[in-house]
Order: sequence, then C-alpha cells, then structure tokens
Amino acid sequence: MKYLLDTDILIYFLKGHAKIIEKMAHLYADDPCTSIVNYSELLFGAYHSNRVKQNLDIMSALMADIKILPFCPQAAEIFAKEKAKLKIKGETIADLDLMIASISIQNNVILVSNNIKHFSRLSHLKLENWAA
Repeated sequence: MKYLLDTDILIYFLKGHAKIIEKMAHLYADDPCTSIVNYSELLFGAYHSNRVKQNLDIMSALMADIKILPFCPQAAEIFAKEKAKLKIKGETIADLDLMIASISIQNNVILVSNNIKHFSRLSHLKLENWAA
C-alpha cells in the first residue's frame, strides 16, 4: 500500500475525472487503499441516492481492488493526540477527516485528497492532491 484514496478522489474517479483516471492507471495493484471511514461515506452516498442498487454495484466493483484499512487502537491514539493539538491551536477539523488522516499516518501511506486546506494542518500526514 502506498496511497490512501479519500472519498472525493474515489468519486472523481467514478465520475471520469481525467487526472484521477490517469494517476490510477499508473498504480500497482497493491498501491491503492482507502479507510473504513471513506468506505462508510461511499455507502452513505449510494444509499442516499436515487439509484441505490446501481450505485452500490458500481461501488462494489471499484472496491474489489482497493484494500480497506480499519480504524484501529493505534489510529485512535493518533486521532486523540492530533485532535488535542489542533484544539489547542484553534485549528480543528471534522472528526471523520481526522480519523481518515489518523489511519493514513498509522499505516504510513500518502493520503490523496482534494481537501488540502484541512488536512495540511496535520504535520505528520503525507498528502497529495491529484485533482488540482
């Protein structure tokens, strides 16, 4: 594993965003992963849509080749420490985003997201934006 794909990047891929498709085409089979949080967000999007079954099928096909990383106790520890640091600085980010970042840090992977503004507040996070 090398890259953790954020929900926005996965959605861009599904919508045919040229830059994302190009980047994904050059990944090795074991490079991409995502987190259980991102998977949950994708499921919500499918269930909240007008084409639930179609979107679940599309998502299932995409996720067949992408490993899903859990929110484990070590990631929870990172989450708690980083949330405390950010709160002291007055620079909090949404808990789900912080969970995704914590999973990325714990697994030593690069988080690929278009949400650079919030994620860049975490100094230990490796971050790339393929949509820019």
